Amino acid sequence: MLAQRKNLYRPGYFEAQKSGNEGSILLNISFNQNINLGLSIFVLVAIIAFITFAEYTKRETLVGIVSPLGGMVKVQANNSGYVENLFVKEGEHVEIMAPLYRIKTERFDGTGIGVKKRILTSIKNQYQLLLERRQQESEKSEFDQQSLTEDISRLDSEINILNYVLTLSYHELELTQKLVNKQKTLLNNKFMSEIDFQKQQLDLLAKESQTQTHKLNLKKLLREKQNLITKKRNIDINLNLTLKDIDRQLETINQNKVEFLYESDNQIMSPIKGVIASILTEKGHSVINGQPLLVIIPESKRAFVELYAPSKSIGFMRIGQKVKLRFDAFPHEKFGVQTGIITSVSKSSVAPDMIPNRDLIKSVAIEGLYQVKVELSKPTITVYGQEEHFVSGMTVVADVELDSRKIYEWILEPLYTIKGKI
Repeated sequence: MLAQRKNLYRPGYFEAQKSGNEGSILLNISFNQNINLGLSIFVLVAIIAFITFAEYTKRETLVGIVSPLGGMVKVQANNSGYVENLFVKEGEHVEIMAPLYRIKTERFDGTGIGVKKRILTSIKNQYQLLLERRQQESEKSEFDQQSLTEDISRLDSEINILNYVLTLSYHELELTQKLVNKQKTLLNNKFMSEIDFQKQQLDLLAKESQTQTHKLNLKKLLREKQNLITKKRNIDINLNLTLKDIDRQLETINQNKVEFLYESDNQIMSPIKGVIASILTEKGHSVINGQPLLVIIPESKRAFVELYAPSKSIGFMRIGQKVKLRFDAFPHEKFGVQTGIITSVSKSSVAPDMIPNRDLIKSVAIEGLYQVKVELSKPTITVYGQEEHFVSGMTVVADVELDSRKIYEWILEPLYTIKGKI
């Protein structure tokens, strides 16, 4: 059977299969075709690699302004009048409580006399009258003290004399008592009459009465002296109370004078140490109460930018994130792009109408905005070889990088969105 199967085809058939009728290809591939093929393969590989490894970063463009550390201070007029003196100029450094303005608010009555002058004269007269009264009270108290001191000194002399007289009375009484005792012995021995003895007893009683009178007079003088001492102390206390009351009235007058000068003709002082950023009111201009006069920015080697971001961009912003800044005052095509770092992001949004720099940032957003504070890498910019400081209020455009994704993730984003995986 196997032999029959092997001989199923003739040997000539197998020989014919070994040789074909087709001829060999004689056309060779050109060099350009090889280059095009290689470039095509390279481009295909590059596209695949780009889609696989390249990243796409979403950026948000925000607007903001330059803001000094601590914020700007607007100095306002506290009364209506006109600027009599201006003591500073723009760019000048000022210390705290340095004079800035003198506002003149003088008014005149029907006779043409300044009301302020008349009021100040009245305050001065009241003050002078109180000073004179204070002096008179002190002099009166001193006179009373001197008079009481003299009375006390006189009483001391009288008391000393009366003490001496009382001592003599005691001695005289003692001698009289001894004499009466001796005479009693004589009376008992019948050497003396009864009448003479009674006379001697009457003399003893007179001496005792006189001694008691001297004692009463001494106590009276001592009481009088104590009363004078008490009166002298009361004079000191009353003087202190009177002087304190006068001093209180003087202090009240001084306070009224200061308040009047503050409300009428006053000098406006600098509330902080800083630099005069802009002067809004010049000498001779009229002002009203609450009108801004000038702007002061605190001295600092650090500069900040306040950006305002919508809610759709705030989710990917982080503290420490780098930001690229383009200042309108210094075109980035010529002076380059500045850099900064986010230092704070507000926790809640603010309505656009509540933003103090609404007109400067030119935002048309109607939704709430979040404040993003960015610290500049340096507070200056190089302009034609010189370092120029950023001035508060300069507008700026910032490019903030949000999230980064692969290109293929961006291409497949619709599919991820449908599946809810993004």
